[in-house]
Amino acid sequence: MKTPIKQEQLDQYVGMGFSKELITMAWEESNTEADVINTLLTLSDKNNALSNTPTKQDEDIQLNQALIDSYKTNPQASTSTFEIVSPEQRQRSNGVPCGLKNVGNTCYFNGLLQTYFFNSDFVKIIIKFQPPAQIDQGKQGKSIQLVLNLQHLFLSMIGSDKKYVDPSDVVKSICDDFGNVLPIGDQKDVGEFNNYFLSRIGEGLAYNEHQPSKIEDQPHDGSSSILRLKSSTIHDEDVVSKLFFCKVHNHLQFDQAGVPQSRDSNVLYNFIPIVLKDGNLYDGFDNFVFNSIEDFKNDLSEIVCATKYNWIQGAPQTLSFQIQRVAYSKEKNDLIKQNDEFYFDEEIYLDRFLNENSKRYLDIRTQIKEQKDKQKKIKQEQQSFSKFDDKYDLQDILQTVVKFLEIQNKGNIDHPANFGYSDQKHTIEQLQKYSQHVQKRKEVLQFSYNEVEGKIQESYNNFKKYKYHLQSILIHEGMANSGHYYTYIKDFRLNKWFKFNDIHVTEETREKVFQDAIGVKPGINAYLLVYVKNEFVQDELKYPKRLYQTSTGKDYLKDGYGDFLNPQQKDSIIRENQLFQNEIEDYKQARIIDRIVESYQSRFEFVNEHFRTIANKYQSVKFKPLFTLNFPIYIKCKATQLSNQNTQHDNLIKWIILDSALREVQEHKEGIFGGQLSENFKNKIINKFTAQFNEFKRPSARLTLSEQNDLNKFEQEYLNYVNLGAWATLVLDYLSRAEFIKALQVLQCLTKKVKPLEQQNYFFKFTKNLKTLLPIIIICRMIPKESEVILKELQLLQAYLVHNHFQYDDPKFWQAEISIMLYSIVENHDEQYQGIREIIVNFEAGNKIKEQMELLEFVSEEIQNQQMIISTSYEIYFWSAYPKPDIIFDKLVEGMNMLKQLFDPYIKIQQALIKEVNQPLMKEELEKMIK
Repeated sequence: MKTPIKQEQLDQYVGMGFSKELITMAWEESNTEADVINTLLTLSDKNNALSNTPTKQDEDIQLNQALIDSYKTNPQASTSTFEIVSPEQRQRSNGVPCGLKNVGNTCYFNGLLQTYFFNSDFVKIIIKFQPPAQIDQGKQGKSIQLVLNLQHLFLSMIGSDKKYVDPSDVVKSICDDFGNVLPIGDQKDVGEFNNYFLSRIGEGLAYNEHQPSKIEDQPHDGSSSILRLKSSTIHDEDVVSKLFFCKVHNHLQFDQAGVPQSRDSNVLYNFIPIVLKDGNLYDGFDNFVFNSIEDFKNDLSEIVCATKYNWIQGAPQTLSFQIQRVAYSKEKNDLIKQNDEFYFDEEIYLDRFLNENSKRYLDIRTQIKEQKDKQKKIKQEQQSFSKFDDKYDLQDILQTVVKFLEIQNKGNIDHPANFGYSDQKHTIEQLQKYSQHVQKRKEVLQFSYNEVEGKIQESYNNFKKYKYHLQSILIHEGMANSGHYYTYIKDFRLNKWFKFNDIHVTEETREKVFQDAIGVKPGINAYLLVYVKNEFVQDELKYPKRLYQTSTGKDYLKDGYGDFLNPQQKDSIIRENQLFQNEIEDYKQARIIDRIVESYQSRFEFVNEHFRTIANKYQSVKFKPLFTLNFPIYIKCKATQLSNQNTQHDNLIKWIILDSALREVQEHKEGIFGGQLSENFKNKIINKFTAQFNEFKRPSARLTLSEQNDLNKFEQEYLNYVNLGAWATLVLDYLSRAEFIKALQVLQCLTKKVKPLEQQNYFFKFTKNLKTLLPIIIICRMIPKESEVILKELQLLQAYLVHNHFQYDDPKFWQAEISIMLYSIVENHDEQYQGIREIIVNFEAGNKIKEQMELLEFVSEEIQNQQMIISTSYEIYFWSAYPKPDIIFDKLVEGMNMLKQLFDPYIKIQQALIKEVNQPLMKEELEKMIK
């Protein structure tokens, strides 16, 4: 059985939107991790085929599918491009350019599109394009539609709030020379695909505002290089040609029947081919200009030597180069990618390669030939060290061997590379000397190379009129027949490099850009280089062309690209952004509703199961409060006590549970009753609940007016009940600790709060009961001769009793009984006679002693804080859906049991007095019952 999938990998695939069951199946079926994605896709497709309800793939799934298709074709592509993202994650950050979705093996074209987008002149032309009123269905019509699609894409790239936009309409509307749409994914050559694209764009632009421009079919002799503009070639004075094509003057010299002959022609190049083996851009450019053809066949079929010059005819705005890394291998009978390092500068000069400077350049070229040959020999010797045996750096080999030999000693007996003790000291010393010699030789060669290069460059000091800046680098990662493209583009005004990797756009350091471009790491290197004219760069520096602001930024569309837009286009972008914001809101609401459903279900089950548990547990307790654990349980308990059935307010309880679930999930903690939720969102919640739960489990579609009134009433009742419960628990707490002064103070506070309540209310009964019990406890505890008499407690009790809070059944009887109990203390404690006698007089006369009355009404800050801690632990809306102590209920039930244990004799006196209202208990009877 295969090793189980690691949790982190499982989480990664779950994050992509696949179920755990599907992932497990795919893992078992796959031989490698790389196969998992393909297997997941296959299994997912089968599941979708079995679905009875066909659904339209949303944007995330389409993106997922396209990236998987691309990954299948290019397994070397970075797996970081495989990503499923939510609408929230698709929001673009201020200051970051917009990316492009990969629509199936078109990552190279995305890079080109981004490069074209950074050409402000081109963007302006596309944005300002006005199509003719009538568009035919032929090739020209398709070309016009392509321009319109590109216009819409550029509008989105300028002002979209999305992290990336979809270029599908552009890609799908690119046609070949016969009007046939190019199949996505099948076109692997960058140059050919780009040629068709620019040809159709030029063709479409030619019909701007009903003004057709000249379009010609220009056949070309010689090689059918895909880098040339073939067929449907735009006139060299047209917009696309001026912006992106380099006009090359071909001059061919050869002999024919002993007579010198020459031929001249002009060709437009989008990408100038550069041979990799030349090692650097200037040498490669030189070899493009100057070509020696040894086996040229002239018109008389004579094989002669010929010389061909490809001079640049005028300085173009854009100068693009293709580094030819793909070669045919006879041994492998296949194409291979060459990963040699290739060097180029951020600034280059075109002067030496211009047709107008051809004579001067050839003179200098002849003069420096000796220097070039010398430099070539130095380079060959350098390569003999850096690629010893065509593979490895010689110095690295020597140092590695030294390390290996050093391991062969007794001190490294446990090392896996130790194959037995061997005295190699002399060999090691010799190898180290060799290494030092190699290092020194490398340094000498590099110094000589740089010295020669300096002399060569001095020869071109007068060729620095036409300066170009590196703007874009298309990087290829992979092998000849497969791989992935991404692009580095420089924003000259910000002096920043951005990495455009399909939907991912990040800022990158210059060091990393050139490390990838030069080819330091095998398999990753530059494929295309795009330079722009110095005047273009200076124009970029004058005014911000692209601020990359989203609609939330203060400078949104307040840049050069924003100035290109007309009011209708701005409105179009605003509408797109609003639709996107609606999508984000819909997505957020859908995710919130899913979480609400989950929270509601757990809360619903908790309320019902926990209520049954505690109801059964305390079924035998006769005098007990309502359950106060949370608001819905309180209502459930109240409904049960009132009607002896727990279904009376079931629907209201469900709405309260829904409200709490919503408040738990919502970022702003807004509930269903807060008035902040839109009707649309409420309806979505109800619809989801209707689909998710049966009638027993879900709330009704709306609360009735009666239920709404009940809810408002219950909210106030619950808060008041919790408030009273907190005071009641404090009374019991102080009684258990025999802190009778505090008990009287809290009871006085509680008594005033419960007096307006119905007589059947728990706290009314609770307080009325303590009104008779507490005096009995306080007084009778002092009757025995051995007990301590605390006059302050008796004084405060007299102040409490004088309030006469509740009407006794027989007031005279209870007043007489209190007096009997107080006189019993006097008889047993002569030394306290005067103080007690004074209390009796005040009691019987109903005197209100100011000092005692004020003390009775005093509730300390400590007591208030304790009450607040208890009461604030209960929430109407934000209650926990997990078992926890019901502090008030538990303390009240346990407190009453505690009273029975601690004060049982006094409770019996209370019961006896209540039973025998007409027969007071005398001193002897009291003492007997107390014992």
